[in-house]
Amino acid sequence: MKNIITILIILLVFTSCEKNEDDLKDVCTENCTTLSGKFISANNEPVANITVTLNYRISGGGFGGGSTRKIVKIESDKNGNFYKNFYIKDSELGNTAMGYFDIGIDDSKIDVNKYIRTDNLIGTTTMIIGKSIYAITNRDTIINFTCYFPKKTYIKVNLNNFTPQQVDDSFEVRTLYPFGGNVGYNEFLDSPYGTGFSGYGNWTAKNLNNNLNVFVAEGEKNIIRIIRRKNGVGSSEDFEVNVPPNNSIELTYDY
Repeated sequence: MKNIITILIILLVFTSCEKNEDDLKDVCTENCTTLSGKFISANNEPVANITVTLNYRISGGGFGGGSTRKIVKIESDKNGNFYKNFYIKDSELGNTAMGYFDIGIDDSKIDVNKYIRTDNLIGTTTMIIGKSIYAITNRDTIINFTCYFPKKTYIKVNLNNFTPQQVDDSFEVRTLYPFGGNVGYNEFLDSPYGTGFSGYGNWTAKNLNNNLNVFVAEGEKNIIRIIRRKNGVGSSEDFEVNVPPNNSIELTYDY
């Protein structure tokens, strides 16, 4: 019994040795690296009040013991821009450094009724918009990070004639749209930005005929994905829909 208690104490010591260092108030005046970027919506409208963080993390393995250095925390301004100089320590510089730089994006302050966010309270977007950088070799590096948050609007989707034959049969709608970081070119959506996904069990048929309000990206090419499971066999269909401002789109699909 004594040996077991000793082992538990040793494990507790190892797993509780996570080191945290807060350098958010540090001001870099020379040999600086720059984190900058912009958050935009439809028609290049700027998006303010999005929080950007930059941390340096070293993993501790299965028994803990890693570390996190908080380096940058800043919000986008009224023009959607953010900019911050910071200093990279010698131990963090180069390809042989033990850790990595982690950029985090917190969009919880922007209006969920106006924009599609990472958390939309229903039909949440699954696209991760943070970024990890595994090596920075020069201190004069400029890290530029641009993200797109679509304007949110709604279309009506009717899911009709839902007559399940088995207990796991289902009928649902999902939406896909431009969202997140600049990826160069997204052929699927004909967009420079990544793909956001919403739905996933939130917009489903409950009755024979169902009328659903489904959010999509205004002014963008959206994909309406219809998922069916009939007699235990799953299938999906994609439909391209361009959604203008002040739309009155209503779509109907049969089971």
